[in-house]
Amino acid sequence: MNSKIAFTLAEVLITLGIIGVVAMMTIPTLVQKYRENVLMAQFKKSYATVANGFRLSEIDNGDMKDWPIGSQMNIEEYWTIYIKPYFNSPQICINESDCGYSYVDRVKWSGLFWSLETNESRLLFKLVDGTVIFLPNYTTDENDRPSYVNYFYIDVNGAKKPNKLCYDVFKFQKGTDKGITPIECAAEVIGNNWKIPANYPY
Repeated sequence: MNSKIAFTLAEVLITLGIIGVVAMMTIPTLVQKYRENVLMAQFKKSYATVANGFRLSEIDNGDMKDWPIGSQMNIEEYWTIYIKPYFNSPQICINESDCGYSYVDRVKWSGLFWSLETNESRLLFKLVDGTVIFLPNYTTDENDRPSYVNYFYIDVNGAKKPNKLCYDVFKFQKGTDKGITPIECAAEVIGNNWKIPANYPY
């Protein structure tokens, strides 16, 4: 004679409740991890594309630190000579909305004091895969003279959120003997095999 094990309604409800609690605890973590993996894959691709573009430009035009700044060259000519030929169909953005942004929280961009609009001191452009590069050309010193800026930003997924420094926006040094160099959190992620470290302080 076969004996059957039956569960009471209370036992079933308790079991389902436990499953629900476990799911609530684990699913957000899994979703967050998936999003991080997607962003890191985009970061790796964007980095390779941008590094290659600037490397090719430096072959033709010399080290980035020696490129013209300020009144030495207008931004349209700068774009035509140093940027446009070395990327696949790049699009210059006159302002942030041209690159798809409806709003940029500059606090999330680490207090970025630059307006995200093209003028003689900066260049904003988008690649065909949606990557956006914010390239300051110069700032001014206390005597209002042009001063070289040795860093720039890559937003690896463009206008898509979170638009936050160290998550989808990364900072690089330009004009070095290695082309471009990841700095701050970009260096940490790349040094950790393109993964956000467990002790990520950002």
